[in-house]
Amino acid sequence: MNWHKRVRDLGTGVALWLIVLGPIAYANPLIAPGDPALRDDLQLLNDSGVINIPLTAWPLAINDIALATSASSIDELSAPVAAALSRILDLQRYEMAVDDPVFQIEVGAAYNPIFIRSFEDTPREEGELQLSYAWLGERFAVNLAASVVADPYDGDEFRPDGTYVGMALGNWMLTAGWQDRWWGPGRNSSLILSTNARPAPGIAIQRSASTPFKSKWLRWAGPWTLTSFVSQLDDERYVNDALLFGFRGSFRPPGTGLEIGISRTAQLCGDGRPCSFSTFLDMLVGNDNRGVNVDPPDEPGNQLGGLDIRWSLPRQVPVALYMQWIGEDGRGGGEGIGAWLRMLGVEFWGQVGSASHRTFIELADTSCHQGGFGFSDVVANCAYEHSIYLTGYRYKGKAIGYSTDGDSLSYSLGSTLVQSGGHSWNILLRYMELNRTGDPNARNTVSPTPSTVTDLHLSYHRQTRHGIFRVGIGFSDVDGPVVAAVDNQASAYLQWSSR
Repeated sequence: MNWHKRVRDLGTGVALWLIVLGPIAYANPLIAPGDPALRDDLQLLNDSGVINIPLTAWPLAINDIALATSASSIDELSAPVAAALSRILDLQRYEMAVDDPVFQIEVGAAYNPIFIRSFEDTPREEGELQLSYAWLGERFAVNLAASVVADPYDGDEFRPDGTYVGMALGNWMLTAGWQDRWWGPGRNSSLILSTNARPAPGIAIQRSASTPFKSKWLRWAGPWTLTSFVSQLDDERYVNDALLFGFRGSFRPPGTGLEIGISRTAQLCGDGRPCSFSTFLDMLVGNDNRGVNVDPPDEPGNQLGGLDIRWSLPRQVPVALYMQWIGEDGRGGGEGIGAWLRMLGVEFWGQVGSASHRTFIELADTSCHQGGFGFSDVVANCAYEHSIYLTGYRYKGKAIGYSTDGDSLSYSLGSTLVQSGGHSWNILLRYMELNRTGDPNARNTVSPTPSTVTDLHLSYHRQTRHGIFRVGIGFSDVDGPVVAAVDNQASAYLQWSSR
């Protein structure tokens, strides 16, 4: 197949839409996390220099991707890069339908569903049925999703996950609903915000196009994005109806191969807690160390914040390094960040026959390490915990951050293989030391006492004219008592969606 000709034709079509209509409207303007092959296609385009946009804060604005690909030069692309660009342009063309409703059905069945989740979207329960409807007008977007599940882990048989309404405000998208988020370059999980827990209802705003600053003083930052949200943690908690606030900015300085992200989240308000404008300001400026810069009754909440960096080596070297350092306010008494959670990873990519692969190795430590950059003493039962918000940094029985919860050490090796037609294979091998320090912690969502888990998962995604099929198998080997649906056992799942 002549990929160059196909990509050139599609790219010309996208460019004409941009010229004639201005900002493009989409049936679904935001791309949710969960598809490793799509993520790898976008990352390959970034690493190859075809596009240059931030890719570490999901959901991604498809308008940003369309603007970037419309200016792409395709004359000398290799076959894998041309194929990736073709698939991304196909996605854009599908999502460009204005005033054209899109209906979708998805069915999933699982035997021993995967509990410790990675970036890949897999069934959460033994049986799932979802109906969705998407529509986009000139300014407004509607994405309605309703799921019914069998034998739910958290007791919710009906779920609106994925539902949101949105409104375009210039170069910003304002949304309200239940949206999955993933912040950071991690492939197995994220220390601050992953899709391990189900999405909570909330409102959010994010930049639609990562156009650089025009100011000569800020132009060095290159393409940049900004997103913020406030969600209500409406599950059963020690402090009911607490809020979860999040803020993230990420940018790509030109010519460096770097993507830098700064993230911050906070739990605040809730039953019996102060919830005024001054409470919010105290949280923003860091006045939350009781007895140090705020009176104990007025402590605003539970905070995490930190930095992540992804560095793609010069283009002749298909390797990228990434890290994520997230600070906990768990020191309890001192000013500033109390301790650090840490992640390191490496990615490399290339060709296997006519297919392309992206492989990663990731090490994550969710024990709190004190010191300026987390190279000092370990504090047990600190990560994702708080003395006021005793349920901790969790929602519906799962950690909001890294999927292994606190006090874990996780080693991950994974790879995605994408064939030219868009079919993909995913393999993930993990060794996890769970809840490994300190006294038993019943709040830990994976294991109340020290345990180790070794698991292997393999999945295959195939696109056909009859829909998309996803099938996966796996096996877990457990040493020690483990909570949740993890045991020495095989697992399998099958999904089908009409799109």
